[in-house]
Amino acid sequence: MQHSDVVELAKGLVPYVREVVADTAIDVVAENLLVPPELAVRLKAAADLLAEPMPVPAVYVPPEIPRRVTGAVITRSGELSISYSDGLSERLGPVIGPAGEKGAPGERGTDGTGVKGDDGPPGRDGVGIVAAAINRDGELLLTLSDGSVLTPGRVTAAKKT
Repeated sequence: MQHSDVVELAKGLVPYVREVVADTAIDVVAENLLVPPELAVRLKAAADLLAEPMPVPAVYVPPEIPRRVTGAVITRSGELSISYSDGLSERLGPVIGPAGEKGAPGERGTDGTGVKGDDGPPGRDGVGIVAAAINRDGELLLTLSDGSVLTPGRVTAAKKT
């Protein structure tokens, strides 16, 4: 409910509450009580409260969300290009310098000769495909020699042309 709606609602209630309070005051004087005296006092307090101007609430201003860097690329020309969360981008300039001078040649290494190591333990036997099938959902099922079953995906027939 908007602030203006609450103000309009309260303005509409003020005359009604004042009328009830005025009628109650007349009845209290005449000792012909329509409402208990405690309620009459509370109604009068409510009428006085409603007659006061309503405070205006502070207007909420959402905080400004700073933009974030969403991407960075070095272009072919060696410039750094930044992309931001607001959709903008900018080139910040060159970040790759020119090629340096060629260095002096290094010393020649010696031909390496090493001691041959021992043979390692034999490896495991390989796994092969022992059966292939296509299930009702069109998925390829491969049964392997170790008993496991693989389902690589759906298989569709080639279109006839």
